[in-house]
Amino acid sequence: MEKINDNINRFLPYGESLRAILQHPSIKDTERKQLLRLKGVFVNVADEDSSFPILTTSLISPAEFDFLKEKLQTKEDREKTITRTLDWESNKTLISAIPSNFNIQEIIKTNFPKYKVVGNPNFKMVEANPNKIALDFKCETINYSKEWYRGKNEFKGQVTFEKVTTKDNKVQLQIVHTSPETTDISDKVAKSLEKHFKDNNYMNPKKEIQRILFKDFTNEERIQFFLSMTESNDVFDFTKATFLDIGPDPNESLPQNINWLELAKVRELNINGEVLHNIPFLKDKDLHRFMELAEIEIIYNFILPTAEGNCRIRFGFYNFFKNRIGNIELVVDIVKVFPKDQYANVPLASIRNQLFKEFEKFKTEKYEWCKLQNLSKQFTPATEL
Repeated sequence: MEKINDNINRFLPYGESLRAILQHPSIKDTERKQLLRLKGVFVNVADEDSSFPILTTSLISPAEFDFLKEKLQTKEDREKTITRTLDWESNKTLISAIPSNFNIQEIIKTNFPKYKVVGNPNFKMVEANPNKIALDFKCETINYSKEWYRGKNEFKGQVTFEKVTTKDNKVQLQIVHTSPETTDISDKVAKSLEKHFKDNNYMNPKKEIQRILFKDFTNEERIQFFLSMTESNDVFDFTKATFLDIGPDPNESLPQNINWLELAKVRELNINGEVLHNIPFLKDKDLHRFMELAEIEIIYNFILPTAEGNCRIRFGFYNFFKNRIGNIELVVDIVKVFPKDQYANVPLASIRNQLFKEFEKFKTEKYEWCKLQNLSKQFTPATEL
């Protein structure tokens, strides 16, 4: 999110420097009217044309400036998640497996830094569980194109390891990111710890951490997986698919009924609608091999122990069509959460966290089911004519 620079407190702004603050999106007519009242000025209309000349040609007091700073609210960036799985082959708890000399600053060190991590955060147990640990961090970047008081951006990230099954010792690695910088930091942390785990035989040196990648699917399998998420379970009740990012496979010769895509040299279609799971590209199985589906957004009704409502969840392989890179990972983004009125007192962050956890179970279940279906097809003998 955007961070207000520390140097905002070095002087009381006036004139053009004050105008830059008054034009911030969080300072609206209501705030400008309140500021004018603090100065003893009462107006009927406090729009920019009316209030700016008064405010920018007069000095403001420290108390009035404090009022403005309180209103400089910044927009939080949405958290997106990437989930990976690793095989744990040790009796050691996860917290005790973290190296004693873990230093995130050393892990991200580079000759030409594009960002910096604030402080020196380390892994901590979650809910006093030694087999669920999390690293929460913040990174800062400098934005030289912003006004004098808005030069910094601060983004939050998290890396979590959790032993999810005791029978086969599966450990889930979850990366929560809000920017490309936090993704890069999390990747570096994950790679560093993977090397440490393998060097100490906590995981098999010959096994890689399992990721869900675009290239892991054929076109048909990928669409099958996405469509399986339009089903329902005990928590999520599917209502409609409202967005698709899809395009023709350039390596396939398109059939006549959709060869207009080839004739028009269409690379990518961003489709918004209400019942997109019923469009021919997805409904007609004969077309699946010709289409590359990268993202989908779905609206679900949800029922949690603490809340009910509906939510918009977008998931897929973000920006695939930009470079068509096969090793892009599956990302989950809970776009909006709308709890019912009777649950207005439940913190939205708590609901979102529960939805992430439940959706991860749902997604994993469908992914494993699709893998089994595709595996069974490989070993099913062809029917003789």
